[in-house]
Amino acid sequence: MKTNYAKLGQEAMARLEASCSRAAFVQQALLEGLLRRNRDTVYGRKYGFNSIRSAEEYQKRVPVSSYRDYEAYILRMIDGEERVLTAERAAYYCISSGTTGEAKYVPLTETDLNIQCIYAYSAVFGMVREYYKDWPGDDIFGKIFQIGEFARTCMKDGTMNGIRSGCIYQWMDRDGGFDASDYCAPKEVLFPDELEDLLYVKARFALAERGLRAIHGVFVNRVAGAMDYIRRNWDTLLRDMETGGVDAGIPLSGRWRDFVKKSLPPDPQRARELGRYSGEDLRRGMIQKIWPDVRYVLAIGGKTFPWFTERMREYAGNIPIHSYAYAASEGIFGLAERMDGTDAYILLPETGFFEFLPLEREAGGNRRPLFMWELRKGMRYELLFTSHSGLYRYEMGDVIEVSGFHGQAPVVRFCYRKHQIVNIAGEKCNQEQLEAAVEEFARGAGLRIAGYSVQEDLSGALPRYLFYIEYEGALAAGAEERLDSCLCRANFEYKGCRLMHEIGRPRISRLCAGSFRRYEARLAAGGSMMGQHKGIRILDTEEKKQFFASQQAAAL
Repeated sequence: MKTNYAKLGQEAMARLEASCSRAAFVQQALLEGLLRRNRDTVYGRKYGFNSIRSAEEYQKRVPVSSYRDYEAYILRMIDGEERVLTAERAAYYCISSGTTGEAKYVPLTETDLNIQCIYAYSAVFGMVREYYKDWPGDDIFGKIFQIGEFARTCMKDGTMNGIRSGCIYQWMDRDGGFDASDYCAPKEVLFPDELEDLLYVKARFALAERGLRAIHGVFVNRVAGAMDYIRRNWDTLLRDMETGGVDAGIPLSGRWRDFVKKSLPPDPQRARELGRYSGEDLRRGMIQKIWPDVRYVLAIGGKTFPWFTERMREYAGNIPIHSYAYAASEGIFGLAERMDGTDAYILLPETGFFEFLPLEREAGGNRRPLFMWELRKGMRYELLFTSHSGLYRYEMGDVIEVSGFHGQAPVVRFCYRKHQIVNIAGEKCNQEQLEAAVEEFARGAGLRIAGYSVQEDLSGALPRYLFYIEYEGALAAGAEERLDSCLCRANFEYKGCRLMHEIGRPRISRLCAGSFRRYEARLAAGGSMMGQHKGIRILDTEEKKQFFASQQAAAL
């Protein structure tokens, strides 16, 4: 190994402990520095950063914001204007879906990326080292099966761009200096010139590596999907390993076919070693059977991804799954409290300035956003975030609960996203995206829709969306395929999950006429105030699910 992962991790963990031990001071100093550095920007002049002297004054002078408040500023930055949101230039633009499916660009500065590298990359190895504290370092770290892609994509001016999960690796390799020698796939595979599904290529290199020590991914749905892929294509992969070829049925471009054949010569011995297992044998304990020296799996899971987390545990057996970070396109917020734990994250005092808006039912008459040093265990808050990259008092929409403290830093669990509607595999399809998709679907199908609701359906081979729709007219053949296409156009992440076979095609179930009226009458009879009732879209309780299941045309 060229990289000293133990040392890298130890330094990051020492920095974490130091910042958490004096989190209040770090937070106040961070805000003071951000205001000072950015006082002469367009945004800083508008809100008088130069005259703000305290966190309380910051709250009074600078409004809570959302992405729509930044769109015009970010477009000016993309067009080349400097000192708009930050004095520091953007080094990267994260691309994700906006509220109507349009791409939104979130700038990241060099300062931000450096801090995120410490906590989202280096600290991971520190936590692994602490978990195996009595083991020799050489028995912990080694070859890595990296499942993510980090395509070399850029804005028109050459500034790097891409999805959040790729930014750290792209930035670390900005000058070609990232050491990829400890990854089982070559650098050309990790950093392709164009984004392409190279899972077959990565699987071939990983299966050839007997001494694999770790599997790295971002979200657990993708890692579980990679294991699914290997199991489903087991016979083909072993046959190709034995012959050194690439099966004609594998959807891979000629360039990558030639690359695999050149890089991976026939290996009949390894094929025989693995051939003692069938695809069916790999449903449980797959990782230990193929790679007995794997020490951990890096994958964010837990209650946000229950279906995939459970499946991943079946594949991993006794191998710890490290749900390492709490993050979004806007920044990294927290680090897992411990290895092989879920849903508990230490908020990182250095990554941005945090504010916490108490939920209405818990705040009484006081809805002033609180600071990190004012939080109470057991309370729930909405998260506001000020980043190193030009987001100020940004409304994340996340609701978190404080479960404890690490030094002065709160330990939180993610509860739900206020404006999130359906999330099976990280696609985060919100109500506006659902509305846009259903509206387009209804127009194309010539339907008059009285109402619809949606829930996750985990009953099939793949999780999917179940739409209950009350409509007039008749569905033509291929209706579910058309709805699927509409969802893909409304939400980029949904499209990606469909392409990677992480989500199945949606199912449509017709509701009897008057179903939504009957539900509203039921609410009113139960004492609900209906004057501002906006209709029901997400079925997030068993009561709602049972009611609409009972209203299916086939059920009555």
